Amino acid sequence: MKSIHKRLRILDPLSVSGRQAPETFSLTQLISETLEDHQTQFIRHGIHLKYEPPKDRFTTKTVKGYVVQIFENLLANSVYWLSLEKEKSPLFEPQINVSIVGSPTRIIFSDNGPGIDPEHKDRIFDMFFSLKESKKRRGLGLYIARANAVAAGGSLELQEEPVNDFGRLNTFEYCISEQT
Repeated sequence: MKSIHKRLRILDPLSVSGRQAPETFSLTQLISETLEDHQTQFIRHGIHLKYEPPKDRFTTKTVKGYVVQIFENLLANSVYWLSLEKEKSPLFEPQINVSIVGSPTRIIFSDNGPGIDPEHKDRIFDMFFSLKESKKRRGLGLYIARANAVAAGGSLELQEEPVNDFGRLNTFEYCISEQT
């Protein structure tokens, strides 16, 4: 029951009214709770999480539902690609890295999966563009995530550095802009 209650509390900002209203909240707490809620999924897929919650609460005023939706999309994509890589290479040790940094407040998100070919750097945010197998693709996740970031006055970008072991891009930076 405790786990279900936590999950519902996280999902509440995704409701229509929750997505629209800026509010003041601890980004550190939100990200920590979201990652905690995914622990059983990470264990099931053999994914190691590298996240050290910062001492700073990173209190921000923005649309909480947008932050949740963006972060959930990044997590879902990572779990998908890391699981595929693990199926192909059983010795592969999947890992997700998350950090929160300030000035301006940003969430840095990466994984050690196959990454994104640099030639697709700009296209991955296009509506209906997807590299997933045809049954699993919709091509809306990163498009919506970026649109939410921009609607809240921030940005979501795929960084050109660092490049992963496959010579591909694997780091997203979500810059959060405070709303008044």
